[in-house]
Amino acid sequence: MPSAQYIELDQPPEVSNGGNLHSLLREIHASNIRYLNSVHGRGKVLFAEGEPARGVYILRTGSATVSISSIDGRIVTPRVARAGDVLGLNSVLASSSYEATVKTLEPCRTDFIPRAELVELIEKSHAGARAILKILSHELTELTERTRSLLLPQTASARLARLLLEWSKKSDRIDRVFTHEEIAQMICSSRETVTRTLASLGRRKIIEITSDSILIRDNAALNRMAQG
Repeated sequence: MPSAQYIELDQPPEVSNGGNLHSLLREIHASNIRYLNSVHGRGKVLFAEGEPARGVYILRTGSATVSISSIDGRIVTPRVARAGDVLGLNSVLASSSYEATVKTLEPCRTDFIPRAELVELIEKSHAGARAILKILSHELTELTERTRSLLLPQTASARLARLLLEWSKKSDRIDRVFTHEEIAQMICSSRETVTRTLASLGRRKIIEITSDSILIRDNAALNRMAQG
């Protein structure tokens, strides 16, 4: 069960947004704002697109998909949230409904801060307000870069190649966390296209697919494909 506690000032995860998050946590602690700490299993929907924005979630551990839907029901996943991300912030500040659906990809730990508490922090703490603005700016920059990287290439195969390259920045071996349907949602394509393209890459020895991972075997070929 979630419990009301004070924010712990443990060091934020090693992410580019870590400094801004640490500043925000420090101001939350100084203002004695209370929060709900929860642990969620894989597949838990933290909030759904269209629900009233009741507060923000700080993702402390784990990862989650951030997806949006079109009028005809098509789902697109523009990004994957990682530890250190603040989720639902723009919707809360706009006093609107959540703009996306956030679902955990693995067991996660989150801190939930109700909207009223966050608004009070902004009104009382200039440092807290600055930290929140920097977090919003970081989110916008990240989303713009991801859109440019993954959606501008004209072919689905190029978008898939760029996604695989993005995932393999730290290691040539990529854990198979996503289904083909989820990958398709990330590159605005179909599950059938993803399945067909991955199989082709495997036959051409550009990647090696196992039951639990994808190994990048020919990085140069994948880079050439990403330019298409």
